[in-house]
Amino acid sequence: MTSLVKEHEKLLLDEISMEIPKMILQTFSGLIRESGSEDERTAAHFLASLLNAWGVPHTLHNPTIYLSVPKTASVKTLTPELKSYRAKTPSFSVSTNGIPVAEELVYVPSAQATDRYDIFDAKVKEEVNDLTGKIVISEGLAMPEKVATFHDKGVLGAIFINPGKNIHDGICTTIWGAPDLDTIDDEPKIPVVAINKTDGEELKAMCQTGITMVELTTRLEKGWFECPLIDLFIEGAEEPEKYVLLHGHLDSWHVGIGDNTTGDAALMEMARIFYKHRDKLKRSLRIAIWPGHSTGRYAGSTWFADQFALDLDANCIAQVNCDSPGCRQATSYEKMDWTNEVEDHCKQAIYDAVQEEAKGKRPNRAGDYSFHNIGITSFYKLSSSIPQEQLEEKGYYPVGGCGSNIEWHTEDDLMHVADYEILRRDLRVYMTSIYRVLQANLLPYDFRKTADEFMETIRQYQEAAGEHFSFELAASEATVLRRSLEEFYSELQLLQMENLSSPAVREANEKLLQLGRTLIPINFTRRCKFHHDPAVQIPALPDIAPALQLAGLEPSSHRYRVTQNHLLRGQNRVVWTMKEAQKIIRVQL
Repeated sequence: MTSLVKEHEKLLLDEISMEIPKMILQTFSGLIRESGSEDERTAAHFLASLLNAWGVPHTLHNPTIYLSVPKTASVKTLTPELKSYRAKTPSFSVSTNGIPVAEELVYVPSAQATDRYDIFDAKVKEEVNDLTGKIVISEGLAMPEKVATFHDKGVLGAIFINPGKNIHDGICTTIWGAPDLDTIDDEPKIPVVAINKTDGEELKAMCQTGITMVELTTRLEKGWFECPLIDLFIEGAEEPEKYVLLHGHLDSWHVGIGDNTTGDAALMEMARIFYKHRDKLKRSLRIAIWPGHSTGRYAGSTWFADQFALDLDANCIAQVNCDSPGCRQATSYEKMDWTNEVEDHCKQAIYDAVQEEAKGKRPNRAGDYSFHNIGITSFYKLSSSIPQEQLEEKGYYPVGGCGSNIEWHTEDDLMHVADYEILRRDLRVYMTSIYRVLQANLLPYDFRKTADEFMETIRQYQEAAGEHFSFELAASEATVLRRSLEEFYSELQLLQMENLSSPAVREANEKLLQLGRTLIPINFTRRCKFHHDPAVQIPALPDIAPALQLAGLEPSSHRYRVTQNHLLRGQNRVVWTMKEAQKIIRVQL
């Protein structure tokens, strides 16, 4: 990094002020920004008025997106006693329209999330053969895989015991954004409710000691809603067609200060600063603020990914999510998200910005990460979090936002969740990380790390499959890819002193983008480019991940043969893709 870039970076960071964030938080503290609501429109127009005052070019889109908005829910025991319990229903639960569904209650254990990384991944613990015609009660949040599992077992409805005194709002569909013809029939087909831990334990004990009859009701409004989406573009001076996409969601559950008013405030402060100093940007910055995150399974970002897919494919050099920064006591950067190739860049940026060591993992299938199928390098999602030792001291369970504060997705996510000094720190992290990508002559992406991940993943899958399947072809190709990448990065070293205007540098950056477009999809997706995978957890190299189950199948069974066939096809995709990546980097720079 040159001395001039360092000087400009410091200038931008010194510009950070809490004046605008405080104004936004105060304004939003009186709004319930449910997607499709008047309050959401009020919030969007307020932010747009700030952009107008600053002269920032922007568009206020009004896409029509598919939402399911919860209204009311109830749970009542009929035997052994008549008693009502407070309840909520998640988005895309079947609406009973207030008509009770009554049946015997059966308890089925579920795995609880142990960390924010696996909050969307907890599954039903036990194989239960016959639940037909029952209502089940189980632990955890009403996540899509659990709901789908219970539906497949023939249940009439499901009750989920949340881990604390509050009931967390959520969504239970597996469909990412609006459905297409491949997913139109994949919405949940049972009514679902959530209750708190105390009530849940009471119900669980009741049905374990005798026959307990319960009834539940749900009421939701589902359909297509016109919602505001803010889209602004700050043009860089040297390569204006290439841009970083920075984004976060406008809508909220209830007031939603920590999820995501603080994020909206951060996005607007960054818009103000980067636009003011746009003459110091080599590349462009595009900022989008989404609707439909909460009640549409990322419907806003999915609409944007669809609407601007070809431009994103051609020009987006990275996507950066800003969700829940600046929350109370969230001083740790040890639970970050990034795709492997940008790990070193993120760690260095975080350390330089706030002098904190950072750790991260591959992004789980959540947030507004609607861009993996296109193959866009990605970093950050949730921001800083409460340190693990403090979480344990407080007895906090894992949540999916608010800096790990358990007010997440509840009526208690109010002003006390925000912390302006932590928001200032998080802004330094975001701005440093983004500015360095915008200014880098050579994009700071190291796909050798991706190849290393492939090699380790294939090794684990081979170990699990044993003699039942050979991944020798994939392992060999991954080794060749790693070697080719080493040669490629040696050639890039010769370009370090060149300017962005150099044709060789432009060509090298295009190769780095194409490596992402090629390698990221096979590591994060099953569906093809410009489509969206379901909102269930996707393992590394998902086409060959069934290797983990193969050895446990009966070798003479139909399932065993089908799994082998699946792995053969999956290995073909993985190997072919790695060969395509080698073609990209073997063309002479």
